[in-house]
Amino acid sequence: MNYAQILLIAALIVWTMVRRMAGQPVQSRRMLIIPLGVTVAGVAQLDAGHLATVDLAILVVQAALSIGLGLARGASVRLYLRDGVAWSRYRWLTIGLWVATIGVRVVFAVMTGALRSGAAASAMPSLLIGLGVGLLAEAALVLFRVTTSELPLAPDDRAGRTSRRQPIL
Repeated sequence: MNYAQILLIAALIVWTMVRRMAGQPVQSRRMLIIPLGVTVAGVAQLDAGHLATVDLAILVVQAALSIGLGLARGASVRLYLRDGVAWSRYRWLTIGLWVATIGVRVVFAVMTGALRSGAAASAMPSLLIGLGVGLLAEAALVLFRVTTSELPLAPDDRAGRTSRRQPIL
């Protein structure tokens, strides 16, 4: 993994945390599209033909931990009503859980290096998969909490823009 990729992923995480600390409307499309794309990009970069059993085990354990930490982050997010729709905001606990998530990733990087695991040691795919499934788990729990609390979801950007347009006469 080169430094540009690391900086890009770090910037994505920081951007996500800053936006979510400020609060934002809960939109299903916005919450799911980017994490799904990150996960798919990670899976696409895997060299499936060269996955050893230890590689697969490491990826599965890392994904499971990422999902668990994502669910914990999703449970820690504050939900509230603003402008007639559900909004979410990270709490300091959520930021602490992000620090734990990064710590888990560092431990796995050291562990895969010690095991000299080929495919799992290629950090970019495993990092993207872990980040993506963790964000998907977080988003899924936040969306579940919103829908079960009967707070109205904010319209997705595309739908919102379409409804605001005035017909051309």
